[in-house]
Amino acid sequence: MSHPRSAPSPIRAHIHPDLFPVGNIEDGTPSEIAAAENWLRDQGCTAAQGPMGPTTWHPYRANLGPHERPLFLGEPGFSPKVWTDAGYREISRYASALADNMCQIESSAAVACERVTEGWELWTLDQHPSFEAALACFWRITVAAFGQAHSYTPLPLNAFAHMYAPMENLVDPELVLTAISPEGEPAGYCFCIPDLLNPERKEFVVKTLAVHPKWRRKGLGAWLVGNAHSRAHVAGWTGGGIHAMMWTDSHSRKISAHGGRVIRQYALYQKAL
Repeated sequence: MSHPRSAPSPIRAHIHPDLFPVGNIEDGTPSEIAAAENWLRDQGCTAAQGPMGPTTWHPYRANLGPHERPLFLGEPGFSPKVWTDAGYREISRYASALADNMCQIESSAAVACERVTEGWELWTLDQHPSFEAALACFWRITVAAFGQAHSYTPLPLNAFAHMYAPMENLVDPELVLTAISPEGEPAGYCFCIPDLLNPERKEFVVKTLAVHPKWRRKGLGAWLVGNAHSRAHVAGWTGGGIHAMMWTDSHSRKISAHGGRVIRQYALYQKAL
């Protein structure tokens, strides 16, 4: 598995072999972005994209607004202005939608009945042998599911586990769900966390939804999300679920359409060097 190479500090640029000759630039001031461009150019890159850390697993995307509501837990707040002022153009768009609990529950009821009748199960986080075992399961599904996403690069299991480890104390095990096939195979998962930055809003965040390609077109995503909304509502997160930072070309956008409205948009930018 390839690994990114980073510029010497304080230059905020990275090159991932899988994306070369396009390099990544983190968020920064105009002078910091210019310095990063120079370093990437010296390394043979012909284009730069940002704001993005070493990979899409790290913080990335500029926040386009609207900005009436506060940032939710895990949401990037990078401004697009420094990028557009520097001559970057938008190459990919994302959105977050706030979905009503009842609408999500109702829209997934039929597919839930079908999967249960077929022998499918939904596991909560504590039905895995350990948090580490759950992360290994989620990693395998994620690597298979997100391969076609824009600028996606695989992340080693140890790095994935290190990134998710701090969330162990933030999650409600009832809101981290895994779809298990009748044969006992993990087929998809939904990783949700309460929005602890804004508890008064009583919202939760659907951070990651992934279904293994082998099991797509069976409504597993809708079933997972609908069940998460149901459990969240019972737990008191009655303000709805934020389906976070979905790629506009993702199938997940269709799930959030049920009782959902876009609350924020984001963009990734690129520029020829």
